[in-house]
Amino acid sequence: MLLSELSHPNQLHGLTVSQLEEIACQIRERHLQVVSTSGGHLGPGLGVVELTLALYQTLDLDFDKVVWDVGHQGYPHKLITGRFSQFDSLRQQNGVAGYLKRSESKFDHFGAGHASTSISAALGMAIARDRKGENYKCVAVIGDGALTGGMALEAINHAGHLPNTPLVVVLNDNDMSISPPVGALSSYLNKVRVSPPLQFLSDSVQESVKNIPLIGKDIPEELKNIKGSVRRLAVPKVGAVFEELGFTYMGPIDGHDIGNLVNTFNAAHKLKKPVLVHVVTTKGKGYPYAEADQVGYHAQSAFDLTTGKSIPSKKPKPVSYSKIFGQTLLKICEQDSKVVGITAAMATGTGLDILQKNIPDQYIDVGIAEQHAVTLAAGMSCDGLKPVVAIYSTFLQRAFDQLIHDVGIQKLPVSFVLDRAGIVGADGPTHQGQYDISYMRSIPNFVLMAPKDESELQRMLITSINHNGPTALRIPRGSGLGVAVMDEGWEPLNIGEAEILEEGEDILIIAYGSMVASAIETSKILKNMNINACLINARFVKPLDQNLIMPLASRIQKVVTMEEGTLIGGFGSAIVELLNDNDINIPVFRIGIPDVLVDHASPDQSKEKLGLMPDQMADKIIKKFKLGN
Repeated sequence: MLLSELSHPNQLHGLTVSQLEEIACQIRERHLQVVSTSGGHLGPGLGVVELTLALYQTLDLDFDKVVWDVGHQGYPHKLITGRFSQFDSLRQQNGVAGYLKRSESKFDHFGAGHASTSISAALGMAIARDRKGENYKCVAVIGDGALTGGMALEAINHAGHLPNTPLVVVLNDNDMSISPPVGALSSYLNKVRVSPPLQFLSDSVQESVKNIPLIGKDIPEELKNIKGSVRRLAVPKVGAVFEELGFTYMGPIDGHDIGNLVNTFNAAHKLKKPVLVHVVTTKGKGYPYAEADQVGYHAQSAFDLTTGKSIPSKKPKPVSYSKIFGQTLLKICEQDSKVVGITAAMATGTGLDILQKNIPDQYIDVGIAEQHAVTLAAGMSCDGLKPVVAIYSTFLQRAFDQLIHDVGIQKLPVSFVLDRAGIVGADGPTHQGQYDISYMRSIPNFVLMAPKDESELQRMLITSINHNGPTALRIPRGSGLGVAVMDEGWEPLNIGEAEILEEGEDILIIAYGSMVASAIETSKILKNMNINACLINARFVKPLDQNLIMPLASRIQKVVTMEEGTLIGGFGSAIVELLNDNDINIPVFRIGIPDVLVDHASPDQSKEKLGLMPDQMADKIIKKFKLGN
């Protein structure tokens, strides 16, 4: 059978191991061809090809449910569930999503772009199944990196308390998440990778006991306890932990041995209780460059399949905001040993990898545990350290209570750097950093700021670290504007002080962060139509520069706000509240992201769809205020 002929995963039923291995080769070939052309997640999917085929041969996907954690691992799943011919459109506008998406396929049973959710969701499905009196199987596939997330451990704790609820958790253990995982659990799993496979002694013990005269089929409780004890002697050390938590442990299993995987999954389904199948895989399997560099090839832009090297951009790009942040923080850490960088499993993505390499003693990776990262930083700041917590905007959402309860209420000097703030592109709704202005603005004692360019980012970082209270600094994804930066000697900003970039009397434009550059372009378009804008770089959304904004708004009488975030409760709302609270009743036109989910596409495609390109904004302003001829 050809992979291109697969339209339903149940077509895998009855295929031999050699036939499945041939399909596995075709999946890798298609996977590599598409990602090398258009970019996307590479290593995770290559590592779970055999796991996916073996698991799906043991399931009836018209009824059974599979929940994939995050979705990085989901490309093979997509290729055997009817999306082979559309796979060239991966992560492109109106194309196949990079993550599982319930609206895309009936086989995408649960959508997720954030780690550690799969066991909770699959357990929820299993409980619903049992309450309805139905009989389908529920499986969660989770990576060992995602197992560092507290939510996954909470779900394991709950599932183990439900001994009569059949649930299979497949632990895809490749000793990686996006970067190598950290912590005691990771070390624990490392020990078991070289352990012998589990011997199913408990079954033989039970059979032997049944043959004892006068006992027969009914095993006394005392002997059941002996059976459990003997079983625990048969499992590796890490397996015993899961056994104590109420799971039956199977493993470790070679994640690229289809025959053994099929047999193990079939055995797991028969147990009718919580089961954890520990599968050891190789991230990037089948592509030597991805196997050798599992961090670098976790996700890739377009690259040459023969050499593994990225295809260079036709036009050189300025250094990314993340890298400028990382380099600046490194310099600050060299000068102040109390400053510590903290990340939640995203060293490279946030730019902290340079700190990790050069001053490891002032770098902490907590794993996929954003809540812990925030409260850890709070504790460190209580005793005199200056923590800088770098987390993507979309991931910091997971620690909202800790921001309030552990930092905001106590007014602790913790600096948060929110990377990927705003529209991020091909990752889609799960990763858009569109909510942080709204969710951070509501927390007392926080100072919120966003730079117009790389140089201002440096000044804001030193301002944050020097401030005796909590701060949040949002930076966009991708390249900066190419402005000159300094190696040291950055001048801190005055908290809450905005700046006037252009003088004008026809319209007042107040822009925040990444939208300042777009506002400048918009102002140029208006100027060509003899409309002169007064343009303010707000710098801060909390506190706002009341002394600058209110007199200008009162005089000009027409206000436009621009932000790369959701309009509900965002920067524009803050301006409206400021004017309303001071009885300045003038029209305010807010430009930003409306109450919609921003789907996967390039950032410019998304902005164009949302009407956030300079020419679109200029046209909106003219129509809103009836400006010009």
